Amino acid sequence: HLQARALLDEAPEAAAARHRADPDAWEAPLRLLAARAPARAAALAASLLATPRGAVLTAEIAADAPGLAAALRAVVEGGLLDIPRRAAAGRHLARLGDARDLSALVTVAGGVFTLGSTVHPNSAPPHHVALAPFRIGRFPVVNALYRRFVEATGRAWRSTEGLLPERANAPAVDLTWHDARACCAWLTDLWREEGRIGREEVVRLPTEPDWEAAARGAQTRQDAPPGPWQPDHANSEEAGLNDSCAVGLFPQGRAACGAEDMTGQVWEWCSTLWGAGMAAPDFRYPYAEDGREAEDAPAAMRRVLRGGCFSSPREKASCTYRGSLEPAGFWRGNGFRVVVAGQPAGGGV
Repeated sequence: HLQARALLDEAPEAAAARHRADPDAWEAPLRLLAARAPARAAALAASLLATPRGAVLTAEIAADAPGLAAALRAVVEGGLLDIPRRAAAGRHLARLGDARDLSALVTVAGGVFTLGSTVHPNSAPPHHVALAPFRIGRFPVVNALYRRFVEATGRAWRSTEGLLPERANAPAVDLTWHDARACCAWLTDLWREEGRIGREEVVRLPTEPDWEAAARGAQTRQDAPPGPWQPDHANSEEAGLNDSCAVGLFPQGRAACGAEDMTGQVWEWCSTLWGAGMAAPDFRYPYAEDGREAEDAPAAMRRVLRGGCFSSPREKASCTYRGSLEPAGFWRGNGFRVVVAGQPAGGGV
């Protein structure tokens, strides 16, 4: 309290310089200063925005400061600061209006890819698949986009947080496989009208080969997944958030094709069937054109989920682990990502 009172008599740049030199010591006094003298806090903003940590503090004490959104975006896109402060930057950016193109698509070139690994029996054996080129969402579908779908169609949404302003740039969750497919159908019409996709193209869920090719890249090693786990590469259990967060906060884990958040964050629905049991798939590897892409399977037949989520340990938050859930199932760790392609779902082997 004494430090906050002393800051009242200092020039804004001098007070900001104290924060730059020792942010741990001066954040609490600056918050108190803002509570006592909001105009003083606003005057500090221009100087505080010079550092990533100062930008996050400014969002707390002077949320309408000019240039704040750009400063927060730099924190998010650069993967700056520790994970909790980065997540806070993402929430503040959402409130201000995240100007990133969160429905952007990236291209996965066609070719031969490795599918599967020896790390888990359900993912074995590793084998090769051949795929035509396609585009995939750079991010999972976010709340802001899914909200547009819900408002346009009247579809029920079970999420308790999806409409919160600070969650607009986080993945849409509490979605069944049927919800995800319905949104894809709506996006097909919308994006054709907007000219984002061609008249012959469709928006759909990824097949398992689509998903893994995007996450893993054009490597054909069959003896191991592509490299060891690395810290700060994904919103997995090890990140400590135990919740989804703004998309794109882990640029170190970006896939070679440019897709982000493909491991950790939220489990992502695929079009592919798993089978009736939870422990082991009926549709095992190698991947084949054996009915596993059937759209009209019985309701008890589970569909594949990929990528793990915020509560998944690194063994599951990977580009090879296969999860599953009944198509009518949902929870706060399940979302989806779209694929745009000119042919029906179904990867060739």
